[in-house]
Amino acid sequence: MALGQPNNINHWMQYSGSFWVSPQWVIASNVQVRTYEPLHDMRVLFTGAEVQHNFKKAPVSVLMGFTHLSNRNYATPEEVTHSHENRLYQQIAVRGQLWKAGVTHRYQVEQRWLSQGYQTRFRYSFALRLPILKREEQQLYGILRNEVRVIVREEPFDSNRVFGGVGYTFSKHLSVEGMWMSQLHGGGNHQHFTMLILKHDFGRME
Repeated sequence: MALGQPNNINHWMQYSGSFWVSPQWVIASNVQVRTYEPLHDMRVLFTGAEVQHNFKKAPVSVLMGFTHLSNRNYATPEEVTHSHENRLYQQIAVRGQLWKAGVTHRYQVEQRWLSQGYQTRFRYSFALRLPILKREEQQLYGILRNEVRVIVREEPFDSNRVFGGVGYTFSKHLSVEGMWMSQLHGGGNHQHFTMLILKHDFGRME
């Protein structure tokens, strides 16, 4: 979709807001914008909502959600087309510890209704959260993550994403993360992203 763009650097800005109904149930909303140039030339607008259940006696959560994506696709730098996607997804996340680092395994299944038809996609990610500095509720941490995505089709490989960056927790309710992400597509082309993510937890209960 982006091969017509001379600059293959994307900018990814995201807001995630969570409301804790109880220690086990969380409702969240997400807004995400991807651009080729900061604050304009929007490539993707992503909006969604999800419900998550945290198990009491195990470091496991399950989640269901829905997202809508509006895309601007570049055939050439001058030729732009528009497409849309509606997506349902289900997820299982398993948390653990590796020395001082927090570890998360995430398994996700997506049902995607795209402009060109229906598609099922599977995603697996392995993430490390590495503590750097901590003072009371404030914490600086490193982020390392890899995600593989495959599609149910004749050539299943969709993409592989590698993330690296840092995050800062201001309180148990507010954190910000900055990352660099490189994405290898099944067709062999690379895309690169700068990422800024703001996370706001209303009434965190865990």
